Amino acid sequence: MLKEELLSKGYKAYENDEIYVFWNPDLCVHAAECIRGNSEVFDVSRRPWVDVSKAPASEIAAIIDKCPSGALKYELK
Repeated sequence: MLKEELLSKGYKAYENDEIYVFWNPDLCVHAAECIRGNSEVFDVSRRPWVDVSKAPASEIAAIIDKCPSGALKYELK
């Protein structure tokens, strides 16, 4: 499963019933594609900064697909 592999590589996980979102701060280049995509889901002023309850899984996945660094990844459930 992707989840165990990414967690072993230093990714943090956020999840709901539809999606796992993974983030690795060491890979992030702060391009802010995620924040521009949906600042309700991705809000750096909040902890945790990813809230997967703020949008449908399909929208979150489409935003993550635009991440240029690979710091954000997802797995649909």
